[in-house]
Amino acid sequence: MKVLMATMKLDIGGAETHIVELSKALKRRGVDVWVASAGGAYESELREAGVNHIYVPMSEKNPSDVMTSYNILKKLIKRESFDVVHGHARIPCFILNMIRRSVNFRFVTTAHWVFSLRFPYKYISKWGDRSLAVSDDIKKYLIDNYGIKPENIRVTINGIDTAKFSKNTDYSDMAREFGLRPEKRRIVYVSRMDADRSLAAHKLIAIAEKLDREINDLEILIVGGGGDFKAVRDEADAVNDRLKKSLIKYTGSRTDINKLVASGEIFVGVSRAALEAMAAEKPSIIAGNEGYIGIFSQDKLKISIDTNFCCRGCGGTTEEKLLRDITELMKMSAAEREALGSYAKEVVEKYYSIETMADDAMKMYISVIKNEGINDVSVSDFDCAAEYPPPPQKNREYDVMISGYYGFDNSGDDSILKAIISNLRELRPDIKILVLSNNPKETSALFGVDSEHRFNVAALRRNLKKTKLLISGGGSLIQDITSDKSLAYYLFIIETAARLGTRVMLYANGIGPILNRRNYPKIRHALGKADLITLREKSSLDELKKIGVDNPNIRVTADPAFTLSPCSDEAADEILSKCGISPGEDFVCVSIRPWKTLGENFESEIAESAKYIYKKYGLRTLFVPMQCPKDTEISKRAAKLSGPCGLAAPENLTPAEILGIAKRSRLVIGMRLHMLIYAASVATPIIGLIYDPKVSAIIGYIGRSDELAVENLNSAELDRMIDRVMLSRDSISAELKKSTAELAKLAKLNAEKAIEIISN
Repeated sequence: MKVLMATMKLDIGGAETHIVELSKALKRRGVDVWVASAGGAYESELREAGVNHIYVPMSEKNPSDVMTSYNILKKLIKRESFDVVHGHARIPCFILNMIRRSVNFRFVTTAHWVFSLRFPYKYISKWGDRSLAVSDDIKKYLIDNYGIKPENIRVTINGIDTAKFSKNTDYSDMAREFGLRPEKRRIVYVSRMDADRSLAAHKLIAIAEKLDREINDLEILIVGGGGDFKAVRDEADAVNDRLKKSLIKYTGSRTDINKLVASGEIFVGVSRAALEAMAAEKPSIIAGNEGYIGIFSQDKLKISIDTNFCCRGCGGTTEEKLLRDITELMKMSAAEREALGSYAKEVVEKYYSIETMADDAMKMYISVIKNEGINDVSVSDFDCAAEYPPPPQKNREYDVMISGYYGFDNSGDDSILKAIISNLRELRPDIKILVLSNNPKETSALFGVDSEHRFNVAALRRNLKKTKLLISGGGSLIQDITSDKSLAYYLFIIETAARLGTRVMLYANGIGPILNRRNYPKIRHALGKADLITLREKSSLDELKKIGVDNPNIRVTADPAFTLSPCSDEAADEILSKCGISPGEDFVCVSIRPWKTLGENFESEIAESAKYIYKKYGLRTLFVPMQCPKDTEISKRAAKLSGPCGLAAPENLTPAEILGIAKRSRLVIGMRLHMLIYAASVATPIIGLIYDPKVSAIIGYIGRSDELAVENLNSAELDRMIDRVMLSRDSISAELKKSTAELAKLAKLNAEKAIEIISN
């Protein structure tokens, strides 16, 4: 695997050290790591570790440097064909995003902090197809302000080398260099000295004279370079001049921070620097520009981890707080300080391992290479880059254009698209795919394909002319129960493709219901031009016969979603834990949606059955929204009506994550077609709540008959069906395992037929 890291500079700072340690850890694992930056203190350390460094002037935002950086990076990326390009910081990510307009590459990012959302800064902050966030609050910031899907973000850590940062580090050469005397009681402060990072340094200098009166033999060491260093230096010199002694010592950027930290009795700072000091067992005061946590101890663990030791939202850093806490620490007994330092090191060893940080990055790289969820992959797939060639360049011909209901945050349709793409790539890894979507950027990021807006008619015609096969892909596209306009749209796409000479395949479609008979001639005309029609169940074939479609190339296969795999048990347990379900705890899963024919008591009847399940079987009910936000409110209301036995799952779960939940469930009760398919494919018994004939059709095709109509749903009737299914659960699971294995084979036949058409 070959990875390019792009960042601003390699001077002192938490993000910079993170990048250096991550690059070295990945290099040890056999990754060919390159780093592009404007250089700095850590450049030599990277080179010594065998990491290639390329000078790119990305530390400044003036137009000349930006264009120079653009040209260097563009040539480098085209020449070296990196498997993944990993951006850090706003300027590099902005430049990489510009390059992507003409050069296709896999782009991922790490969010080390939150950027200003003021105009124009929000709009020049760009994020990759997958992102790491160094804390939960930064993840929330990405979701809330940039609309990034939770499944594309993984929370990572600032990994610390505990062998390098140790209380036993020899700092004698530093003592000689700075005149550090052994009898002095030293406060060490480390941070990048920019205006948005150096507040605590200024506050520390402001209280230095008061501290000097309170604490005998005091010495303060301030470390860090940056744009604000001169102001810090001048303030320190002024204090030293007044006292006529060198109370405050200072230095710019250093790469031997471990030695300087080891020289101190206590530490003041934030983020990675604080964690490094904690690894060296230094009692630490967490204080910075974004807030103040204070003396780190067990009661401060949660807020420290939640904010990545950056204090966001924790009140301001003030002279009064710093004076109070430094004085308290320095007046503690040596044993009390030692206990705080020992606990701090335990926290670093438990939560901030370098190998965990490297694992997180590897999972991000593997997920973007394989086009899978960032939490659905394993680091054991390290060699996957060889199997998945870099994305082809733009302005090219396509093997396949896929049309469907994509880009609407619907898990069912997303699962269809994921399965189609995966099955096609399994047969032809280098296949070139374009997807029509309501949200092209998101679709490209999720599935690793090119994408155009579904209503961009000019782009549709232009691309169809250089596409071998149009796939009208999955789901119930040929129906008018949604509206005549929806049907007209999909027929228009088919007709346009046929007129331009592109071959056409309806891929595992569900047909109907067609309520307006005036639509019959339009359907007959369009579908008569298809080169192949595959259907997901027999009832769709019956519907085509009723309409009078005359096409000899029709066969019944199965829904592509039968070929999907669930997420790992570990990932499923993590989601369930957030819902309040303990590892190993059994539960029942329910999927409901709003619909025009639901009775006014529908939600309360569902809730009554949830209470019945808990009373008789001791199982709580988890309500899972499949299309967000459409299903969210009804799911939350039903969960609330169910009382303590009702739980609501998070929004926007991936198909793999919902499959993982269905696999863990004892029973799935669902309105949504694909929730039932998910459950059946992992051999979990199902009960269908029928709002549309397609749901009943798929239940029959699977070989089951456990279903109830949603109109005037009665909880007593549902309870009786639950009892029947639970009584025969083992035999039903065995039957489902057998029947869905056959359906998975039929589902893969769709891809085989599509590849035949492309090849011929």
